[in-house]
Amino acid sequence: MPKEVIYDIEEFELSLRAYLNYVSRKLKKDENYNPHPIIMSLANAIEGSKSKGDPGVYAGLSGDSELYPDGEARKLIASLIEVHKDMTITIIKIDDLSNKRPIPIKVVSYAILLSIQLDRFLGDDINVDDFIELVNKSIPQINIIKFNNDEWKEARDYLAENMHNIHVHNELRSEFESEFGSIRESTLWEEYPSNVRMTIATTWMREKYANLFKEDVINIVNVHICDRYPKIKMLNSVLDFLYGQSSSFFDDIVKWPLFEDLNKFTDPSYKRIKIGRNDPCYCGSGKKYKKCCLP
Repeated sequence: MPKEVIYDIEEFELSLRAYLNYVSRKLKKDENYNPHPIIMSLANAIEGSKSKGDPGVYAGLSGDSELYPDGEARKLIASLIEVHKDMTITIIKIDDLSNKRPIPIKVVSYAILLSIQLDRFLGDDINVDDFIELVNKSIPQINIIKFNNDEWKEARDYLAENMHNIHVHNELRSEFESEFGSIRESTLWEEYPSNVRMTIATTWMREKYANLFKEDVINIVNVHICDRYPKIKMLNSVLDFLYGQSSSFFDDIVKWPLFEDLNKFTDPSYKRIKIGRNDPCYCGSGKKYKKCCLP
């Protein structure tokens, strides 16, 4: 079983605030900096609170339309936060407007953790191998297994010989068999329908590399066409799995052990750490607190 990780509420709050301050500074210095819409929507909400200068509830909106030729956002995110007198924040809710559904706060937590890690890689793109390693380390309930594209012909032929053994929902089987049957010997791997590629790869990996699959986690076979992809697209692929329309991640598959202990003030001995005016600011700017994030 994955080792359970416990995050302290105050540690998470300070880390989130520090990261959002970092994002705001980075946006001002680097016009090419492109954080994920979840992060950008939170940063926009924070900027709204700074411009007004008062505690209260603030909203932020962001999308990723600039990544796609058609100009349509695949992720349009709306955030609602509450800013308190001590400038700590509470995330009230975050909605995925493009999919018309809320994003579970636990998924938001992972999106923030992954975004912090992704910012350590320069540029907008990331190598597939680096991303897989990052996700597998950051989300203990997920095990991403990379499919070797050099084996696609063997994998295709294996599936053709074992079509009766594949696990496809009955309502989708006829459609899948039709799509698979339309493939010719000369059809290139990148021209296969994405669901056919995934089924071929997953069937092959389970048969030939069963040792890479782990128990008590969600095993995902990654089928890549290129070696590098935009960070936002890679992160979206994980988020879609975690809370997408077909996901049963939270309801049926695994128990989520992270962040479920973040119940504020349940311990009567709980005391918030006080930051002095002359102490280094918690946002990491290097300035004194009174000259940086002190309200």
